[in-house]
Order: sequence, then structure tokens, then C-alpha cells
Amino acid sequence: MKDISDHSDRTLLNTINYIWRLLVTGFSFMLFGIGGAILSIVLYTISHLIPMSNGRKLSFIRSTISRTLGIYLLFLRLCGLLSYEIHGREHLRPNGQLIIANHPSLLDVAFVISLIRRTDCVIKSSLQRTPLTRGPVNTAKYISNDSKQLIQNCVDSLQQGNSLVIFPEGTRTRPGEALKFQRGVANVALMAEKNITPITIRCEPAALLKHQKWYQIPKLPPHYTIHVLPDIAIEPYLAMEAMQSQKARRLNRDLIDFFTVRINNPGH
Repeated sequence: MKDISDHSDRTLLNTINYIWRLLVTGFSFMLFGIGGAILSIVLYTISHLIPMSNGRKLSFIRSTISRTLGIYLLFLRLCGLLSYEIHGREHLRPNGQLIIANHPSLLDVAFVISLIRRTDCVIKSSLQRTPLTRGPVNTAKYISNDSKQLIQNCVDSLQQGNSLVIFPEGTRTRPGEALKFQRGVANVALMAEKNITPITIRCEPAALLKHQKWYQIPKLPPHYTIHVLPDIAIEPYLAMEAMQSQKARRLNRDLIDFFTVRINNPGH
């Protein structure tokens, strides 16, 4: 009888926890929308009314977005909606890095930008039109992925000394799908002659997937494991006696292999 009672108690607690997380998840999405609106007003004020040089304004705006996302993720953690661990922060530098990450979940962009102050980022063009995000991302002058000069814009940003975040998958990858990187990041690295700082992201159980509704939450809170890894040197690719397109294809294949191994075998 005691085992049955204990099982019933655990089932009840799990049910209460699930309902709590569902309600707070809805609140967190609402809070994101309200926060986005407030942040838009703050950033607009900074951009148009405070006397600063354009460079200092942009740096301050991007840093503000980074810190705000960090606070939001901490809020989600304190509410029990998720947990996370971050390894390898020592591989991040204040500026001038080309950073790429895989993209299993909606929160990946928030995690990576929160780690790096004043970073530039390649974003989906839809974020520039969505009411909740268009204010901050347009004020921060992030690079749209549908720009006709996308690669050159990325190279220019790096050559200006910015760190640049790119998600080479372009969109969230569903669990079990093989990684597919767009070749643009390889071209950017070769043209800018920048080593690549890789960040691997694991989310277990899978949550906030592509085409998943906000209320479709897993039975247990997702745990994010984020590894910032040592730079991948591009000198061997620059030294290859081959056309730029061939170098880019080779680098792209090697990046896919690198991420696949480390995502599937975290201790590798």
C-alpha cells in the first residue's frame, strides 16, 4: 500500500509541476513580448536622443541586448522552466571572433548573444519585421540573412573588429536530422581570414523546436549544455592549392563533421 501511495504522490507532484511550468511558460512568452516593447523604447531613446558617437551607441545597444537576454534566461531558470551549464567561456574574447553554433532550439540565439557583449549577429530577416523583435534587432543593426551582400557584410563586420555570431544551419534542426550547414560561413571565414570559434548546444529533452507551439512543453524541464570550444584554424584551408569555392566546400564539410561528432559525443 505504501508503494502505491508513494507512486500516487509522485504522480500528483509531477502533474502540479507540469501545470506550473505550462502556466509560467505562457507568462514568459508574454513577458518576452512586453520586455521587447520596453527594450525597443529604451534602445530608440539611446539611439536618437543621447549624445554619443555612432560607434559607442551601437556598442552600448548590443551590450544592453546581451545583458537583457542573460537576465531573461536567468528568470527562466529561477522559475524552473529550464536549466543550463556553460563550459569554455575562457575561449571567448571581447571582440574580433567569428563564432558559429548549431541550432536545436528557439533559445539558442539568446544563449549565445548573452555570452558575448557587443556582438554582431546574422539573423533571420523575419525578425526585422516581427513586432516583438524588430525594434531591438534593427536598432542593433544585426545583419539580415536575406541581404544581397550577406557575405561581404559579414566580412566587413569582422574587419571592423566586431565579433560575429552565425548559425550556419540557417534554421532550427529537428532532432535526429543530419546537420546541414550553408556554405556562407566557410566563405566568410576564408575571405576575412578568421579562425572559427565553435559553440555546441545540446537540449535534453528536446524543447522549443521548429514548428512547435509554445504550450507543447516536455514532461521534464529541458537542460541546455553549451560548450565553447577552442578555435578551428583556417590556415590549412587558406594554404590549399584550390579555388575559393573548393576550399569553402572542404571547410564546410569539415565543420559539419566537427559539430556532428561533438554534439553526438559530448565527451569527445
